[in-house]
Order: sequence, then structure tokens, then C-alpha cells
Amino acid sequence: MNKPLLRVLLLTTSFPLTKDSRSGVFVLRLVENLPDDVRATVLTPDDCGTEKYAASSRYELRPFRYAPKSWQRLAHGEGGITAALGQSKLHLLLLPALLCSCFIATCWLARKSDIIHANWSINGVIAGSAGLLLRKPVITTLRGSDVNMMAKSGLMRLLVRCCFRLSRQVVTVSPSLQQTLTVRFPAFADKISVIANGIAPAFFAAGELRHVDSAAPPRFLYAGNLLPGKGVRVILEAAAALSEADWLLDIVGDGPEREKLEAFCQANGLNGKVRFHGAVAPELMPDFMTKADVFVFASFAEGRPNVVLEAMAAGLPVLASSIPAVQDLITPSKEGLLFPPGDAQQLASQMTQLFNNPAERRGMGEQARRTVAALGLSWEETGRRYATLYKAALSSANPPSCPAPWH
Repeated sequence: MNKPLLRVLLLTTSFPLTKDSRSGVFVLRLVENLPDDVRATVLTPDDCGTEKYAASSRYELRPFRYAPKSWQRLAHGEGGITAALGQSKLHLLLLPALLCSCFIATCWLARKSDIIHANWSINGVIAGSAGLLLRKPVITTLRGSDVNMMAKSGLMRLLVRCCFRLSRQVVTVSPSLQQTLTVRFPAFADKISVIANGIAPAFFAAGELRHVDSAAPPRFLYAGNLLPGKGVRVILEAAAALSEADWLLDIVGDGPEREKLEAFCQANGLNGKVRFHGAVAPELMPDFMTKADVFVFASFAEGRPNVVLEAMAAGLPVLASSIPAVQDLITPSKEGLLFPPGDAQQLASQMTQLFNNPAERRGMGEQARRTVAALGLSWEETGRRYATLYKAALSSANPPSCPAPWH
């Protein structure tokens, strides 16, 4: 006899609507790797440029409309809703419509679901409210940006507190995020769990395919959104200090900062050394890592950067800003080197160190690969752990009552 399907409504504001999109690709990887007895319906905002949506036998995709088609620009660009709101104040006018449409769609689809799984705090509040109304259990995953913003935003602290009140369980992707939440909300410590993102096998395979050409100039690689908080300007400032040396820097990704970053390269004579590749399909990233020698990461705040884990799996030494999410992964002089966030001078010194010592960077890359392999991270394991959490939430006590979330 076949097991009954567990029906999950997965709510997210970032998700690949097309095959080549990188919007919320880690949420896609989770959904693709849920066990066969879990059936997911993915609810996500529609956007202005998509006419033909990705199809899969692993999940049902339900984009919801919140404005005329050509106006739907909030959710799936580089940097998501936060970046879209920063680009134009007019986008703020669309936000109430998106939130209302999301709540209505969540209530409608949750009727035929067993559990709601929300990604990010605003979706956690929407899902929690719908779950309270329909008496459905809710799981909320906080992936980093929400937790990092709490220090400066009272609104974000309120949203996260609401998530705790309205969710059976709140999941983080790293121990450092769990610690931050436990310190901020000690009364909810028993609701917090850690489920790390997985790593696709293609990144481990990339490490096996790497061929080191000692005669070729070293290649540094950055991959991610081009946003101020990602510190790409810091990387370019460091690179400018090495402009006389023979090296290359590949920048993979797109975003609102691209024009300014290209102008910086033009002004500092870096055009022949720095190459902007724009956004690329997720399947192409392992190939970029196969060709690189060093991965550079300069974010000012993160949850648990999957791209760093992927680079380590591919056997790349990592030069990274010493933020908690990275300190969880990299021991200085073992898997890579750490520099104070924003310190271009220190980063330039470290780039020079690895530029001049190919044996050292190879040794760090090999150690990085061993370290991440020992973590045993796979998307299959991530999917299995979420399925276990869903079933535990369904078998636990009644849905939460509704005390004032600010208490």
C-alpha cells in the first residue's frame, strides 16, 4: 500500500520561475529533494517578464498576480524585494497589493494542504496568519537577511517575533543564526532548529575536474548579486592595488550596482583584468569554479552563504570577510583567509599572498574540500530533515493561539 502524501504549501518570495533563473534557487533545490511521500505546491509572486513557467513532476508551481503583468517587478530580480524597493520608491506602492494577494492565495491553497512552510519572516507572518485562520501548522525558515536586519530594524524584530508566535518551528540555516535568535528571543529557544542547505554533487565534481595550469595567470572568482551589502566594490578596490600583476577576476552575477562597478574598473584600468559575466544559469556555476583558483567573498552580513560552501566543495581556497556566517566555515590559514569586512587593503594583501604562492592556495583548496565533505551536506539530506520536521509538526499539539506578538 502506498503511503499517503503529505501536502505542503511552500510560500516564498524568491523562486526560479524559469529554468535559467537564479531567484531563490536554494528553495528550488529543497523542493526537488523532498521525499516521494511529500508533495509540494510552491506559491510565489508572478513577475513581469515570464510567460512560460518552469514545469516539474516534483512540485506544482503557482505564481500569484498582484498587479498588471508589466508592473510586477518586486520579487524576482537580483536581490529580491529589498533591492527592488531600494531601486524605486514607486515600488512601495505595489507592496500592499503583493502582501494582500499573497495572503488571499495562501488561504485559498492552504485549504487543501496539510502544512504551510514559509521562507523569510514576512512570509512567515502571512503563512502564520493563514494557518491560524485555517488551523494549519506552520514552519518558517529564516535564511539570514531577516536575522541580520534585526539589529537595526524594529520592524524586522517585530516580524520575527510574530513568526515565533505563529509558527510551530522556526528553522535557521546555520548555528550562528540560531545563536543570534536564541539570544534575542530566549523564550522561544525550544522552537529554533538548524537545517543547513545542501550542496549539489556538481560542485564536488568540479573539484575533481580542476586542472592547474602553472603557466596561466591566477583567476579569482566572485559569484553573487551586485548589491552594496555584497562588498563587490571592496573586491575591486583590492584588485586595483594589484593592477601591475598578471591575474584575472571573473564576476558572475548581476544587480543594481553593476554600472557603478564597471565604471570603477574603467577609471582604475581594470577592464583587461576584470570580466563581468552577468547572471548565469545555475548549471553553469560549477564550470566557473573549475576554471578558478581562488574564490573571493566580501559580504558585510549573510545567513550561511551557499556559494562559499559550493566553492569549498569545488576545492577553492576562500578569501572572505570575517562575518559570523563565514567564521562557522573557515579557519584562517586552513581553508582560506579572512579579512575585516570592508578592509580592501587587507584583502589586497591576502590576494597578493595567494597570487605569489600557488602551492599554498592549492593546499588551502584541498583542505576546504575535505572540510566541507566532512559536513556531509547534500540536498537529499536537507529534504529528508524538512520532511521529518513537517511530520513532527503535524503530530504535535493544536495550532498556536493568538497572543499579542509583541509581548
